[in-house]
Amino acid sequence: MRSAIRRVFGVFLAITCAGCSGPSRGEEAHRDLAADVAGAEVVFSNRLKREADVDWAAEEVQEEVSRLLRAYAAYANVNHGDSLSGVYLMRRADLLQGRGDAEKAVSQWLDVVEGYPRTGFAPEAMFRIGFVRETALRDTVGALKAYGQLVTSFPESPWSEQAKMASTALTFSEKELLRSLGSGL
Repeated sequence: MRSAIRRVFGVFLAITCAGCSGPSRGEEAHRDLAADVAGAEVVFSNRLKREADVDWAAEEVQEEVSRLLRAYAAYANVNHGDSLSGVYLMRRADLLQGRGDAEKAVSQWLDVVEGYPRTGFAPEAMFRIGFVRETALRDTVGALKAYGQLVTSFPESPWSEQAKMASTALTFSEKELLRSLGSGL
């Protein structure tokens, strides 16, 4: 009986002490990735504070933006589902749009909608998809589809009301109108 108690106590002690050994590899990786994001954000934020009109084509700016894009993606890939991952993916899409990569920004926002459907990020991302399709990509049909999906999927969201207003202001060229009529048949 005594040896059984010792064994149980020994197992209990081993389990308890295992938790005292410091951070796990996962926790260290999480902290390292968060530190990478924070460092890249500080560098780029300082640039934005120094320069009122950032030259996105400048090699130095491109390097800083690329570093930040990689840091956001790395964090989100390792910490999928983490609340900060959604924030970082939204920021990543904003950066992509800012440097003129509208298609990649739309793709990133689609990832947010699919990966975080029950958060406030999803309706905002859907609205931004519509907005960028409308303004940067000149895809009125695509914008209308995104706005319509937002209204249908997230009717209670404030972004839904914005989408309704934006869709009423859309205008179609004759070519776009024919294309939209043709795709609906």
